[in-house]
Amino acid sequence: MSIAAVYAFAQMQPAIIATSNLRRMPVFTQEKSIIESAIIIPCEFGKAELQLPPQMPDLSSVQITAIDLAFTDYPSSDDLIALNTKRIQNLFAKFPQLAINKNIEWNIVRQMNGAAREAAISMFHGFVIYSRPLQNDSTIKKDIGKLSTLLTPETTVVKKQHGFVAADTNLTKLRYETEEYTTVLKLPVTDALQMVGISLKEKSTYKNYDSLYVYLKPANDSTLKTTYKSPEDSTVIKVFDRMQWNDMLVVTDVTASMYPYTGQLLLWMKLHEDERRIKQFVFFNDGDNKAEDAKITGSTGGIYTTSSSVFEVVEELLFKTMNNGNGGATPENNTEALLKGTASCSSCGAVVMIADNGSRVSDMALLQQLQKPVHIILCGVHGNINPDYLEMAYKTGGSVHTAEEDLHFTMQLKEGAAVHLHGRTYIIANGKFRLQ
Repeated sequence: MSIAAVYAFAQMQPAIIATSNLRRMPVFTQEKSIIESAIIIPCEFGKAELQLPPQMPDLSSVQITAIDLAFTDYPSSDDLIALNTKRIQNLFAKFPQLAINKNIEWNIVRQMNGAAREAAISMFHGFVIYSRPLQNDSTIKKDIGKLSTLLTPETTVVKKQHGFVAADTNLTKLRYETEEYTTVLKLPVTDALQMVGISLKEKSTYKNYDSLYVYLKPANDSTLKTTYKSPEDSTVIKVFDRMQWNDMLVVTDVTASMYPYTGQLLLWMKLHEDERRIKQFVFFNDGDNKAEDAKITGSTGGIYTTSSSVFEVVEELLFKTMNNGNGGATPENNTEALLKGTASCSSCGAVVMIADNGSRVSDMALLQQLQKPVHIILCGVHGNINPDYLEMAYKTGGSVHTAEEDLHFTMQLKEGAAVHLHGRTYIIANGKFRLQ
């Protein structure tokens, strides 16, 4: 597209954006993400000129995922579309590539605590631009290094605790010579079992008790305790623990700085090795660095799979998938990866996909070929839920999961029906979802 065409397009789009995706909230708050950075461009109250930061990053060197435009509710009688349209026009004039980027999530935020002029003047007005590093060999190498750090255990020396637990201390005194136990503690059941090294699977034995007595002998020996640092964002771990799926086929997007979430998958696997709830792993990178014009729907490739339950084998395959491709353009071949996964493991139970909310799905046309419900764990949710994943879960009879919420599609929805997730409402129209 020529510069002239871009400029003409930029003149049309701002008014549409300024009237779409409008949200009202008391005060604007910047979204936090572990895989995105924020660039703040203020505007003065009632003015459209941009106040660019002194060290303005090069927007052509990053992937822009979302843009918030915050303004205040003064005057309440004015929709302020003209002012916001001019602000967006100024942004496009300065950064024309933003005008033609259809993958940007726009949020227009009206701050309702700013209805009075005095209050409005002191509140934030302007843009917050959210970005990720463009993926290349250098960033992939850094991501793999960060992933390795996340999976490196920390070891500490702890004294061994020799002893046993009992539900009733009076009976215990009759059965044991308790004088040799120099410490007697009353603890909640979980804490008591952990103290003497009893598996929490035995917790059901004491289901009728709120607490247990712990009898401890003196101990001079010690042991090494292995722990892992808790991830800053634990979306994947929370959903796996909450849903209790079994015989899982887990299909994972490893492109575009997804390492914190793939790391959570491997960390969860490490912590639940004896359970073996995952039967098949599929990792995909959208084509092994294939040129965009060479990608064919259904045959894009860059998909790797294993049925191994050995941690080192799964970890090696993940690193191989990351090294072999960086994703290219934003839309990814999620459906192709799901189809390859279900074909490789017909006996798998729950089909789970760990997906990047910031990336559209390039092969939605293949959706009708999926024969099992798809349960989607969404990572990097900024504000809105990606409509492709709502549609995929709905049409397969699956579900969508964020760190704290679950949306299950168990029945056919009528035209115009609403669903709610992550503080947003989505309306179904012609089988697709749009933000209300």
